[in-house]
Amino acid sequence: MRAFIITLTLAHLYTQILANPLAQSLKTRQAPGIKQTVGTWLYKGCYKDFGPRILAFRFDVPGGNSAERCTAICNGHGYGLAGLEYGSECWCDNYMPYGQLMSDSDCSFTCPGDNTELCGAGNRMLVYQDSTATPPSPNTCITWRDASSFINNVLQAVPKSGSGPITKLYAIPTNPFTDPLYYTIISTCPAGCPYTDYYNFGLYGSVLRSYNSLPYAPNVGDSQAFTSQSSAVGYAGFCPKPNPLSSNPFIGYPLLSVSGHTDLWSLCTNTTAGGRQDIVYSPVVNHPHYVKSACQDVWIQIVPYS
Repeated sequence: MRAFIITLTLAHLYTQILANPLAQSLKTRQAPGIKQTVGTWLYKGCYKDFGPRILAFRFDVPGGNSAERCTAICNGHGYGLAGLEYGSECWCDNYMPYGQLMSDSDCSFTCPGDNTELCGAGNRMLVYQDSTATPPSPNTCITWRDASSFINNVLQAVPKSGSGPITKLYAIPTNPFTDPLYYTIISTCPAGCPYTDYYNFGLYGSVLRSYNSLPYAPNVGDSQAFTSQSSAVGYAGFCPKPNPLSSNPFIGYPLLSVSGHTDLWSLCTNTTAGGRQDIVYSPVVNHPHYVKSACQDVWIQIVPYS
């Protein structure tokens, strides 16, 4: 009987401890989680943040960072995306042009403003999207980001048809690099091509650079060309635009626009260069280097260089 009474007493004591608000608070603090919704804001994932920030604008959070406070700040400034990083950081933007989706477990730092929530981690950002916000137009140049956002890129040709492989693009010389003045074009590098290291393209403002070469204005029917001439003035008509192919209109690798167009690029087989496929701006019939009907219409996608 005595053992029975002791057992009941211990069980009652344990129940009282669990009912204690302090105990409940301690239990809660041991298991913070990712807030899935905050009003009209929806959780979109834990993303790797690197180099130029995946969201461009940072704001201080009075009282400590949390999903509620950060999304409220972004909403108040007219942004449709909010990001929580390193516990204390709150970032906002209207378009996320890059960022690798990671496991939720990577975003493991507790929010200083609410210890029941998680606020990203080092180089890891929890991203929320306002379901009532209007996404940026695919016809709008992404000009609001820091100038360094797009200075190291890989270009990829994506078939407009939606079928077929994505093709990596390179800066291919049309005459030897040893010449005093040489020219390059945006092209492919098939098997045996010696230029496999030449695939870094940089957007400096509205000028697309191919290493130290500057672009000419696009010429209808021809490849996009660059010159190594140091005194040349690069054509300032390029920009990144939101990707209409993305499943999320706020997130996706941007498309390369020139002279206001993302939709005039084609990948054409060069019949005078061993069948190499070159990027051509608005192909024409009866061209000496390709057959227009054999060209494939593509978008040029801008991906971070790595």
